[in-house]
Amino acid sequence: MTIEITKFREAHKNTLRGFLSVRMKNIGLEIRDISVHQKNGKEWLAMPSRPYQDSEGNRKYAFILDWYNKDRKAQFESTVLALLREGRYGQDQ
Repeated sequence: MTIEITKFREAHKNTLRGFLSVRMKNIGLEIRDISVHQKNGKEWLAMPSRPYQDSEGNRKYAFILDWYNKDRKAQFESTVLALLREGRYGQDQ
């Protein structure tokens, strides 16, 4: 998987640490608004989602994109988080 982070915007609220855009060069796809989370020393990504209200009026989120293959998800997440930790993101890559 050839991946590049094209944008990162910090945001701090609860577990949220920011939003990023990822370009997957080998398939010509860019995914925007992936959220980055951190809690108790663990980091994870959440794919773009849309808000909705459940039957009791509570705000929930439904993923627009999601992985159906756990191995591919883990590979994507570890690659993107490593690039982010290394500071390898921005329009000039």
